[in-house]
Amino acid sequence: MKLLVAITLFGLVSTGEALKCIGTPAGGSEAAADQECATGVTACLGPVFDGSVATGISDQAQECAADAAAVTACTGTCASCTEDNCNALPALTDYSCSPYTLDGETWAAGDTAVTCKKETGTHGFCKTPKTTAVAADVNKYTGQAVCMKCPEDDANCFSDSSARAIMTGVILPVVAFLYALF
Repeated sequence: MKLLVAITLFGLVSTGEALKCIGTPAGGSEAAADQECATGVTACLGPVFDGSVATGISDQAQECAADAAAVTACTGTCASCTEDNCNALPALTDYSCSPYTLDGETWAAGDTAVTCKKETGTHGFCKTPKTTAVAADVNKYTGQAVCMKCPEDDANCFSDSSARAIMTGVILPVVAFLYALF
């Protein structure tokens, strides 16, 4: 029994394997890969989804956290985690939104769609100006800015979900088919 307790305590006291995080090699020219962190490192850092940029991810590097302060500072534009290789890039899917321009007092959808990013398995949003939107709002409806959900307090903006395309493209034809049968 004493031997079992001694082995258990030795296992708890002995150092385990170092944490492994996905990180960019020291040369920087190679792709991010599994790397062993320095002794004492307890967390990995990685980017999070950011729909306001063309890449769809924040600019946080995939790396071992340098210290506890780095983990504490990691808010909003990065994520920290404590499992081996837990700092993988978020899985993203492309969808499209129409940019808008103000022609006189009328908002017009552009012909060339903006390619937006969303997290796989979620719905993306496109901003659509209401008729009450003003010329000062034009930057909200062009470029990557059109790929975001409208703020709750913006009365001049409407958020159109990418799920609406599913309703239009799949469910409505099925309903029409069923209606035609009966």
